[in-house]
Amino acid sequence: MKLSIDFISTCVEKGIKIHSVAENISTDTPAGVFMVNCLLSVNQYAVDNIRSLVKGGLKTMAKSGLKATGSVYGYERAENKSLEVVESESVVVSKIFKLYSEHKSLGKVSESLSRQKVLTRRGKSFSRMTIKNILNNKTYAGRIVHNGMETKGLHKPIVSTRMWNRCNQMLSG
Repeated sequence: MKLSIDFISTCVEKGIKIHSVAENISTDTPAGVFMVNCLLSVNQYAVDNIRSLVKGGLKTMAKSGLKATGSVYGYERAENKSLEVVESESVVVSKIFKLYSEHKSLGKVSESLSRQKVLTRRGKSFSRMTIKNILNNKTYAGRIVHNGMETKGLHKPIVSTRMWNRCNQMLSG
């Protein structure tokens, strides 16, 4: 729909005539140009309104302690939209935090997981970046972050706040 709106807008701006048989509108007349512009404005309003409603819904979910978007390794989304721990993955997440707190090296954590043949959901080895993203994710400490707003999550944390803080101090130090 966005593509057709952009196409029509571009045509109108460049003076290209549009004739719609279905709506009986033509940009040959001032009334037709007015109708096309009205339809474009109504369409833009609908897009902006939907965007606003979705953003509001995501913010409300986050305030309620629910993670509104994305999938998080170690958790799966329940029917009520809450996060439930996936035991086999939570063991890996705990191991990542423990290994990093001991070795202070993303590379050593990655190597250790590879030696143990621990794989991601997609069957790949854990890269240093994936490990770093896990270590930085406050979801594992029971927090929900959405657009800079942080709240206590309704889900069970996989690591303690203390462990999360320790690893993140090492990461940033």
